[in-house]
Amino acid sequence: MKDYDIVLLQGEHVTVTIASTASEYEPYIFAGGVKYNPAKNFRAVTAKRNVAPLDSSLIPEAQKLIAEAELYWTPPQKRDTPADMLNSLIVDTVAKLAAKDVAEAAKPLVNDFIMETYGKLPQRIEVAIDDKVNVVTGITHEKFETVLQLVNCKIPVFLTGPAGCGKNVLCKQVAEALGIEFYFSNAVTQEYKLTGFIDANGRYQETQFYKAFTEGGLFMLDEIDASTPEVLVILNAAIANGYFDFPTGRVEAHEDFRIIAAGNTFGTGADIEYTGRYQLDAASLDRFAVIQVSYSKKVEEAIAGGNKNLLQFVWAFRAALDKTGIKFIVSYRAIERLHKLEDIFDAGEALQMCLLRSLDMDDMKVICRNMNLPSTNTYAEAFRKLVA
Repeated sequence: MKDYDIVLLQGEHVTVTIASTASEYEPYIFAGGVKYNPAKNFRAVTAKRNVAPLDSSLIPEAQKLIAEAELYWTPPQKRDTPADMLNSLIVDTVAKLAAKDVAEAAKPLVNDFIMETYGKLPQRIEVAIDDKVNVVTGITHEKFETVLQLVNCKIPVFLTGPAGCGKNVLCKQVAEALGIEFYFSNAVTQEYKLTGFIDANGRYQETQFYKAFTEGGLFMLDEIDASTPEVLVILNAAIANGYFDFPTGRVEAHEDFRIIAAGNTFGTGADIEYTGRYQLDAASLDRFAVIQVSYSKKVEEAIAGGNKNLLQFVWAFRAALDKTGIKFIVSYRAIERLHKLEDIFDAGEALQMCLLRSLDMDDMKVICRNMNLPSTNTYAEAFRKLVA
């Protein structure tokens, strides 16, 4: 019977093997492609005299695995099967790699399988605040931790980025991580939408800002660059002083009051993409730590359900926009709609309804010429047919 080694147990750094013809439990250790004999102080089983014994730091792991492997070993009856020959080949190949190296090599394959089968899996983030642990589930933006740290330190944050890049969701997740309520207001063009007012019956009509300021919570002022400058002066005073004069009287800010503002510009005023935007004065901008938020690929992978064709098309489309200087927004919303319609309409119809509806033919032709995707991409091929 041919003598070869079989694998008994594999650890993080070492592998336990034994000769296929062994009648007694006399195991060997493989590490780094070298075979060692535990019965001889872990000396290398080799004709070369200059090979050192097994690294002493690996001996405890080796001894532990040897003891565990004995539970699985039984003396051989007959082991001259194809399966055993394959096992021998595995010994020669796998034993040369540490277990962590195998895991690293397999990780991309596992990730691709999960993405294709289940789409992007949600994350689970635990955030310890004082003695309490808050859990955030879902896909988070790459800037999540940065914004969380700033808000936790009571530093007002200004998020700037293109439309539909997930600023609102990011703010909700920050509030969830901090264990506080989330309050929201869109562009404020009238003072009372921020301060509240006393109605004709003498009742105070409170606002989202009032609740956050007095009861604690994260207040998000979206489209701050579309809010009137006069209103922002009021907000500046509340941030700087820690108290605010509401129609019902002066109120000190709650200890858990936090604020995030968001806009599509850097506060420099209207541009060709975002009209109707005000220029923010230096005093307003000075109150905030400015964080630029862009489209996140991992968020888009989750929205697209791992549809590589769709993602490759969207990323190539955006790259063509940047290259040609054409101003056009391809947001998460467009990806989400295209994903939902992929099994209902053909790719060309879906593109026309969800993405291309406001582009003229000349711009589409320019974009198409600057996209480099194979005909196997169904969206790229449909786009080419639309502009042909």
